Amino acid sequence: MRLACIGIGSNAIRLLVAQWEAERLCVLRRERRGTRLFAGLVNGALTKESMKSSVDAIAELAELARTCGAQEIFVFATSAVRDASNSEAFTEEAERRSGTHIEIITGEEEAVLSYIGASEGGCSGVIDIGGGSTEFTLGEDNRILGAASLQMGAVRMNAQTPILTLEDYEATVERCMNIIRRDAQALLAFPQERAWAGVGGTMTTLGAMQSRVPLFDPQRCEGMTMQRSEVAAWGRKLARMTLGERKQIVGLMPQRADIIPSGVAILEASMRCFGMTRLRLSAHGNMDGYLKKKFREMC
Repeated sequence: MRLACIGIGSNAIRLLVAQWEAERLCVLRRERRGTRLFAGLVNGALTKESMKSSVDAIAELAELARTCGAQEIFVFATSAVRDASNSEAFTEEAERRSGTHIEIITGEEEAVLSYIGASEGGCSGVIDIGGGSTEFTLGEDNRILGAASLQMGAVRMNAQTPILTLEDYEATVERCMNIIRRDAQALLAFPQERAWAGVGGTMTTLGAMQSRVPLFDPQRCEGMTMQRSEVAAWGRKLARMTLGERKQIVGLMPQRADIIPSGVAILEASMRCFGMTRLRLSAHGNMDGYLKKKFREMC
């Protein structure tokens, strides 16, 4: 059986086509279209322009999934659509154009899916930094101990206060730490000695910059480990650079140059609050978790 999943994120629309072999997800194709939907969330509603670009991407990726032989296509939406007052109008148009049904998942559901996609078992934690929100999940093997979704994503934080100086960066780290301490108290109460994995564009971008991968390929960052000191060093380096200088960094997609310092600030704050000295970077996130869950239900 071949299934496809389209994830409507706050920064990008993604496609994953996969098969299920020997109780494992076998990825056949991944695609990404950067639409930055969250940036089109103005006064609580998505603008017509932002909706059109994302609906176009969803329709294109749904057709591509069919071309790849997907027998069923699942579509889910996250933070930007959750927050939008006109989410119904957006999903209705996207469903009409793509011929699919769209599920708007909760932040906690998103967190659990990321854990299913990225965790390697044992006593572990997964952090997923998105455009509009950041999810944390703690678990032991297949048992979820707790999950939380916080209103701090790379696009959201950048929209509130762009990081243009070192002082901006340090203030954003502090603000994020305050959000975590306020909104993730239940998770912070668990023992902090655990193996952490990080998923999302901030993680794979950091991995690409650290290893100087010239072409952005998330899979080449799979399994890399980054120390908290390395994350902090990147944050301070990026904060001191102009937008043009950031765009010259090997491994950094130019369209991420404005939001990457905010993503790194969220990560550093998270590592400090949860006592992470290092974390494993993973290219497998909520879409992998979504399809794993569907295959297990259907097979």
